[in-house]
Amino acid sequence: MGPRIPATAHFVWLGPDLPWVYGLALRSAADRGGFDRVVLHATDDVSGSDGVALVLGDDRVEVRRLDPRAALWWVSPRGGDLVGLYSRLRAPSARSNMLRLAILAAEGGVYLDTDTITVADFDDLLAAGVFCGLERIALPVGTRLSRRPVPWLKAVARLAVRDALRRIPGGWRGFTRIADHYPAAANNAVLGARPGHPLILGMLERMVELTPERQMARFALGTGLLQQAVASYGADDLELHPPERFYPLPPEISEHWFRFGERVDLDEILDPSTVSVHWYASVRTKSVVPAIGSRYIEANADRQLFSALALPFTGP
Repeated sequence: MGPRIPATAHFVWLGPDLPWVYGLALRSAADRGGFDRVVLHATDDVSGSDGVALVLGDDRVEVRRLDPRAALWWVSPRGGDLVGLYSRLRAPSARSNMLRLAILAAEGGVYLDTDTITVADFDDLLAAGVFCGLERIALPVGTRLSRRPVPWLKAVARLAVRDALRRIPGGWRGFTRIADHYPAAANNAVLGARPGHPLILGMLERMVELTPERQMARFALGTGLLQQAVASYGADDLELHPPERFYPLPPEISEHWFRFGERVDLDEILDPSTVSVHWYASVRTKSVVPAIGSRYIEANADRQLFSALALPFTGP
């Protein structure tokens, strides 16, 4: 058995303002994750942000200025190509996909998206060489790239059922009964690795080898790339964790985190093995995120699942 993954949690933020709700990711990782330190790698000065204020004065949390081009240049022999690709990208999510890999390759540790809330200790997960979690999805990358009609017909059916269940009050309970009909695929919202791990370095290499058109496609540098890398990785130091570890409610169904009036019982959703919850900020939350603060959480903790999840991390 090789060395353990460093007990460092890494977050990446692009832009000058970290909203309060994303500060919950830092606070919960420091409180519950069992990490020696929590690092926010920020491309801009975020010191005046509400999200940083939530962890201000916490010695466990470090806010570190990130130079994206330097991080990419020095991490790989293809550094120049990586910098060129980063310069062509415009979507923050695509740029973040590159930076998380560069940070893990250089330092090792656990990368977490800022739309996560950590609920338990990561210690048992750090013995692997590299790990990620699986989520239940309707349209895996293999189907996206396929021209065969049958996989697409199955995907369309899964999409339709999932869409209905995201709209129905309590529909997440119905999804749990049919979850096995949805393929489990790797997601990079939570990703751990030892420094210089070949899977991480290989993904950086794959990024610059994609066609220019594919490089600009949504998900191509993120979940799509990870799913392909995991499928072709041959060593035995990779651990793929089941959906309940990080993704207890999958995409679209995750909308139920923010519904009001549903019965609030986190034990129904969180498995005893759940370590961190990815709540999918990209899924219809644009109008909700700016409104979330400590008063919002306290006012809604008895009638909204997300507020109940976040409540332990809002106090002093």
